[in-house]
Amino acid sequence: MKLALAIISVIALISITLFYFTVDRNPGQAVDMPWHVEVIDPSHSRIFGIELNRSTLDQARRRFGQVDGIALYRDPDGVFSLEAYFGKVYFGHFTARLIATLDASQQEMEELTGLTIKRVPKEDGSIRWTLNSEKQHEQASRLIRTLSYIPDYKGMDADFILQRFGEPEKRVALEEGAERWYYPQLGVRILIDPQGKELFEYMPVDQFR
Repeated sequence: MKLALAIISVIALISITLFYFTVDRNPGQAVDMPWHVEVIDPSHSRIFGIELNRSTLDQARRRFGQVDGIALYRDPDGVFSLEAYFGKVYFGHFTARLIATLDASQQEMEELTGLTIKRVPKEDGSIRWTLNSEKQHEQASRLIRTLSYIPDYKGMDADFILQRFGEPEKRVALEEGAERWYYPQLGVRILIDPQGKELFEYMPVDQFR
């Protein structure tokens, strides 16, 4: 029995090691990975087959599957954003949640707050509204401005990310050991959080902040 358990443990260890060191080793593979970022020009980048500021929410839906919901968000400074949430999306070996920020003016988004089914205020002063079903369907033709990727894979830690993106131009220390890494040449910002989940944010280079 002990021998069988030892053999199973060795096999599992080998499988994990092979996965870690072989994923993305073939540059010709068609699978889109979080580190596959193509900067087309300062206003347009391609990630996961989506071209920022050119692809629509409907195109993303056909690629990733059904949208779980669309919500308005107002930050503590009063700035609105319109966000579409996808459920579990598969990228090669990885699964993740994906959030698309849609192109809309501040006036449009403020008007949409009257066409929602749920309003959730937060302690920091921000507010989140969920659009009603009719208005959610009407957002399909909006362009995608930015994408956020939240991986389920726990092994996507600092070393893993460093091997694939390289050294960031800037690191900012946050609370509880977290860091935010900045890659302005790619339009990528990454939250490294040992206590929680990593967050990859993709935006056109000329919108990077």
